[in-house]
Parts: sequence; structure tokens; C-alpha cells
Amino acid sequence: MPRIRAENIEAHKLKTRREILEATRDLLAEIGSADISLGEVAHEAGIGRTTLYEYFRDKDDLIASLVEEHLPGVIDDLIARLDATQGTERLVELAKATVHFVVSDPVLGLILHRELPRLSAHAQERIRSAHSELAQDMVGAYRVSVERGELRPMAFDIAGRFMQDTMMSAARVLISAEDPEERYPEVAVELERFLIGGLGTD
Repeated sequence: MPRIRAENIEAHKLKTRREILEATRDLLAEIGSADISLGEVAHEAGIGRTTLYEYFRDKDDLIASLVEEHLPGVIDDLIARLDATQGTERLVELAKATVHFVVSDPVLGLILHRELPRLSAHAQERIRSAHSELAQDMVGAYRVSVERGELRPMAFDIAGRFMQDTMMSAARVLISAEDPEERYPEVAVELERFLIGGLGTD
């Protein structure tokens, strides 16, 4: 029986799970992609590979769990900082903040903006659910902008897809940049211009 490293079994399991997720995050940051193995994660966490399988089914489950663990809190903080803004201003600031996520949290930013298509359909759905509040807030800001006459109306699924693809493209520019922080201001300006130009009234 493995040695219990906490006051009880439940606390031990929580501690081990947290250490596995931290090890995963460290490896993703070091490698710069999701090309990690469960063996590498187990070694980084200081556990056996069989122990890791007691907590996570596979690598996709592990990565989705990492996002679910950290992303909702980040989004709550982001939205709270923008409570005073409405309409187009809110939409643009949400888009910029989402893209800046690549700079401020390169690991989760990498998963959301580049690695997501490589994961299983189930893992992708879990990750989308983890940041659904942000997507809903952007749709709400777009709706207010249309009602104010600031942006032109279109079907929400079309507008949402266009906004998402624009942000993903901006994020990929930062991911591939030698210095993402230095490149961000330029990307943010062009992102705003592109969104307003594409969604603006005729």
C-alpha cells in the first residue's frame, strides 16, 4: 500500500491530484506544446505511471482537467474587471483580454488557442464548457452593441464564429512571436480595428 502523504486518504488523493496537474503545467510550459507523455508527467510528479491512471484516463483527460481547474477563476476575474463597460467597448476589451491570455498565462493560452483542435471531441467540449461564461458575455456585449446601433446585426452563431476565429488568429500571432509581450500592443490595436471594421455598421 502506498504511503499516505496527508492526514487522511481523501486529503492524500487531493494532494496527489494537485501535484499531477502542477507537473503537467510545468511540462507544458517547458516544452511549449501538448506533446508530453503520461510517463513524463508521472516522473515529474514523482509517482508511478499506474498511480497516474488512478486519477486521469489519458492525456486528453489530464489536459482538460487542468483547464477546468484553473480557467473559470481566471475568467471570473477578467469579467469582474470589466463590469463598468458595456456594448462595443466591452466586446473589444473582452477580445483583447482573451488574446492577452496567451501572454499572461502561456500554458492555458497555448491549450486554448493552439492545442485545442488536437484533443478528443470530449476533451474539447469540456474545455469549451470551462470558458462558456466568457463566450456568453461576449454574445451579450455584441447584442447590446447592436441594440445601440454601434454594430450591425447578424445571426449570433455567425458573429460568434467570426469573433472567435479573429481572436484565435491574433493569439496564434502571439504564440509564434519571439517576444509575445512586446508584440501584444500591435496585435491588440489590429484586433480592435478588425473586429470593429468587420462588425461595424455599413
